[in-house]
Amino acid sequence: MRSRVWWGLAVGVCVVAGVVVPLLLRHSLVDLKVYRVGGETLLGDAAGLYEVRLAGLPFTYPPFAAVVMVPFALLPWGVAAVVWSVVSFVSLVVVWRLSAGKGLASPVLLAVVAGSLLLEPVRETFGFGQVNLMLCALILYDVLDTKHSRRGIWVGLAAGVKLTPLVFFGLLLVTRQWKALAYASAAFAGTVLVGFAVTPKGATEYWTSLVAETTRIGGLAFSSNQSWNAFLVRLTGDLDGGGPVWLVLVALTVGGGLWLTWKLWNQGEQLAAVSTTALIGLLCSPVSWSHHWVWAIPLGLSVMSVLPKNPKLVFAAGWFGLFAIAPIWWPPNHYNRELDWSFPEQFTGNAYLIAAMVAIVMLIAHRRRPLADADPLRTPGRTAPAPR
Repeated sequence: MRSRVWWGLAVGVCVVAGVVVPLLLRHSLVDLKVYRVGGETLLGDAAGLYEVRLAGLPFTYPPFAAVVMVPFALLPWGVAAVVWSVVSFVSLVVVWRLSAGKGLASPVLLAVVAGSLLLEPVRETFGFGQVNLMLCALILYDVLDTKHSRRGIWVGLAAGVKLTPLVFFGLLLVTRQWKALAYASAAFAGTVLVGFAVTPKGATEYWTSLVAETTRIGGLAFSSNQSWNAFLVRLTGDLDGGGPVWLVLVALTVGGGLWLTWKLWNQGEQLAAVSTTALIGLLCSPVSWSHHWVWAIPLGLSVMSVLPKNPKLVFAAGWFGLFAIAPIWWPPNHYNRELDWSFPEQFTGNAYLIAAMVAIVMLIAHRRRPLADADPLRTPGRTAPAPR
């Protein structure tokens, strides 16, 4: 009887998501189109990789990312779009499976995966045709599955596609996982060499100048940018960035975040450690668009795993509800209108940052408490630290 209830709930969630999600999707997979332009350029005029534009949008990733996108450039647009979306959906399933553990019953997994399509970072990732869910799944697999050989390679390759996964080198460093760190470093170095091999001019241009040009990515003040830098830009009105205050915040976040990562990992809270590391990257990157925040799924489950049953349910409703309604879009936005936000609008417009701080406080406050129950939506058990 209970199984029928769960399956009925799962089907109901799928129906709701199937109706609502298409109404929320926007952007026409524009980022996938830019990825394909990068791949097409490598096949034609590789030296012009960072000169081409698609409706004014440049290719902003490392040269290795363009190499990865070549197969999608060779496919017809319709086929590429379908394949990309299917891979993103499979990645979403993997993220939930790795974050919630194998004890998650099939109907519950179906329900939470379908329901998570309503989360703003997830639906924006699908709408833009972004790579975020794929990288999140790869990193979770590579870091959490401590039994597979050559751990670290996928983290290095992910960093070669998009630089933000470099933050996970910090996790491997502070937890003294030297072998995995060596593999990650070698894999990342390999992606850099591949980039120079396929487009020497483009790689030189990227690594010597473009890598530091955040203005190529978009406006720092834009409400979608949920990072310390963006918060300071919106607060001070200085479009050049957060300046020395930002650097101090970055230093404090990296130092404190890696300390908490080390503590969590060595106490067997590996998912929380990985999620905290991801949060360091989100907060400290000059630009962290809202679709980068797909890490809200493992981070939210990390907090849920240390809470008793009733607070767990309340937190889950508040956490995932916030990322579904996305209050960051409530205040005026676009065209630097974010610079004129009132004090209350600063709260709603920086909601992801505030939520992240709440999550970290709760992890610190509750990390020594045992799990209260065997709830199906629990994260992987508290295990001994992985072999180094």
